[in-house]
Amino acid sequence: MGTQAYAWTDGRSRPAAGDPENGGDGRHDVPWLATVQSVLDLLPGMSGYLVPEVDEAGRMIDLIWAAASPAAVTPDGPHGAQLIGLAMSRHQPEVIAGDRGRTCQRVLDTGEPADLGPVRIGQSDFTVRAGRLGPGLLITWQRLEATGPQAGAERLAEVERTLAAEHDLAARLQQIILPIPAEPIDLPGLRVAVRYLPAGQEAMIGGDWFHAAALRDGSVLLAVGDVAGHGTQAATTMAQLRHALRALSVVTSDPGVLLEHLNRLIWELEADDPELAATAVIARFDPRRHQLVWAQAGHPPPLLSRAGRTAPLSRPAGPMLGVVDGARYADAVIDLTPGDVLLLYTDGLVEHRQRGPDVGLDTVIAAVDDAVRSAPEQPLAEMLARLRRANPDDDTCILAARPLGRPRAPGMIKG
Repeated sequence: MGTQAYAWTDGRSRPAAGDPENGGDGRHDVPWLATVQSVLDLLPGMSGYLVPEVDEAGRMIDLIWAAASPAAVTPDGPHGAQLIGLAMSRHQPEVIAGDRGRTCQRVLDTGEPADLGPVRIGQSDFTVRAGRLGPGLLITWQRLEATGPQAGAERLAEVERTLAAEHDLAARLQQIILPIPAEPIDLPGLRVAVRYLPAGQEAMIGGDWFHAAALRDGSVLLAVGDVAGHGTQAATTMAQLRHALRALSVVTSDPGVLLEHLNRLIWELEADDPELAATAVIARFDPRRHQLVWAQAGHPPPLLSRAGRTAPLSRPAGPMLGVVDGARYADAVIDLTPGDVLLLYTDGLVEHRQRGPDVGLDTVIAAVDDAVRSAPEQPLAEMLARLRRANPDDDTCILAARPLGRPRAPGMIKG
């Protein structure tokens, strides 16, 4: 059997945890592992984060403790921090070899949480549940108490505390992967505000992302993108696209060319995830010429508010990322001058299971028009306040931008 390793969030293979010869101690190189441990420190009862040790074929052969709650304990005595780096096969070999081991593999493959069945530790019985988190499993043990109204209430309260902690963990991970500025930020010639609205689902990390940064030539690069799905796989792909865009912008700032590169990246990633799908819109603002060049990949077009009227821009050609190998993405050019407001967004803002996208778009346009009329001097804050309602089915990322300076005379929308 070849070298045993487990996959981490950055796609590299690491030595098996607890293997000092190879440098593995179960704690290093996972950027958010300290956050996982800090959340587990607050969880009531027994909880642990375990990473799989795999063979050359990528199948799990063991589980290694990478983080543990203070109350976590094994049948042979180690507890809390003493568990870090230990293999599950050492104290519960039947878990790895039996049906529960196969269930753990299924959770890792599909991302669907599963019950591992009741287990006895000492004189107590526990129900065990596993869910995928990043490259590993978040496993919780809940003691089975005597029946009765009081016992039921206690169990319900513990479940609620656990769910609240899991939701807090998801929110912390989202903030680490995609930090959202709390206030508008000023870039060369442009003020930008961002709002992220997670879907109305508990403990879910999404694939929506944004980018807003000044370039070395004095222009500004803006982007919003959406990776299909939820969970750590979508969040991982989102982070790869966002970081790739930042690196590529050092070489080129042409939006269409940048999308061509991101399309090639998605094609590479589809080797591991054939169902991968993503959209994006990228724009470059030149503050000296008050000009915006933009391109899109299967993404909703930006909205432009000018002289009291909001309308979507005419969308240049460009397929979704990862759909057409070697796809080309056309650029479009518009003027963007003081007094204008530009809105980039993901489809969660306009699509809803209880209404069609056209109705959703009309609602957003009306909200933008009202915001600009109500607060013409500070439209960004007013606009985001009016668009704060979350979509229960999908995440939403909104990026609003307005050129700085004195408004020009009213004109027509071009492009």
